[in-house]
Amino acid sequence: MQLLALEGLAMWSVWQPDRSLYFNAFFLQRPEGNIVVDPLPASETDLAFIRDRGGVRWVVLTHPEREPAAREVAAAFGATVATGARTAQVLQGPVERLLKDGEELASSIWIIEIESSRKPGEIALSLPERRAAIVGDGLRGEPAGALCMPPDNLLGDPPRTALSLRRIWALTLDVLLVGQGACIFAGADALIGRCLQGRHDVFVNRINIDEAPAQPRVGAGGKYASLRQELGLLIDARKLGYQVVTVEPGKRYCPLHAEQYEEEVFIVLDGHPTIRTLHGEFVCRPGDVIAFPPGDVGSHQLLNAGTTSCRVFMLGMDGMEGLSSVTYYPDSDKFLISASGKRIIVRGSPQLDYYDGE
Repeated sequence: MQLLALEGLAMWSVWQPDRSLYFNAFFLQRPEGNIVVDPLPASETDLAFIRDRGGVRWVVLTHPEREPAAREVAAAFGATVATGARTAQVLQGPVERLLKDGEELASSIWIIEIESSRKPGEIALSLPERRAAIVGDGLRGEPAGALCMPPDNLLGDPPRTALSLRRIWALTLDVLLVGQGACIFAGADALIGRCLQGRHDVFVNRINIDEAPAQPRVGAGGKYASLRQELGLLIDARKLGYQVVTVEPGKRYCPLHAEQYEEEVFIVLDGHPTIRTLHGEFVCRPGDVIAFPPGDVGSHQLLNAGTTSCRVFMLGMDGMEGLSSVTYYPDSDKFLISASGKRIIVRGSPQLDYYDGE
């Protein structure tokens, strides 16, 4: 078992001489129970390592090929076998937990489903706090220091698989842990892009709005509710961010806020959304383009006071190297501060003395 630089993660590997690469399995420590992902046959030393750290609660299969070893590890530790719903249909044994796209498996570990024609319902694990992910077979670390997809003759529909893998690309990863080949411990985002953009049978920098997954966003007991479709990250937008948001009647997308550094623009696609500003409320119509410059003049809130749903294309600055992000919410006197990979929310008052707490 090999400890990784990522706290609480370890891996063990088996050399495959016919492929001239390693197969890898992963161990994740979590307060609510440890996780093993795509296990390989484990030595007594590997099992002792896991046992010393509290055993295993979940054995996760990202695809069906590791089932025999998964059953052995699950039996050794009394663990629950978990996998995607479609993978479960082709396994030989029972599955105690079906994992759904967008589900949180454990603290800060999220499930992403990959549409692979070879292995329908293959899943990956996203660890956003570490800018890391675990992929079973959708991407391989081959040759070492690079990434590739499985051979086209194993895929059936390679372009479809490449488009699906954009969901992993959209995570803007630093680390990618792969089930086959050499793992990537820095700069994974660029390597994923190089792999996908290197294909000549599909243009991965194009997407139609109807192809983007819609993620619900709900807050404040349902007062804020929308469907959000991420576009930019899926097609290599790293300096500008763009998405489409759908808001139903009577709902709000966001609180009134002003960005200190970022400029945004909204383009109304459908419906009649209301834009609330510090100067009042304005009803918009399809085709309207609304700019929100940095500072108080760009304060805005998107809401739907109409009787039909509305859709808005949103574009804003992203990836501002060297700049922190500061957002002010006038209604609640809050500041959202993003810097050095951390986000905190504080009240604007009462103001503290410069030497407070010193």
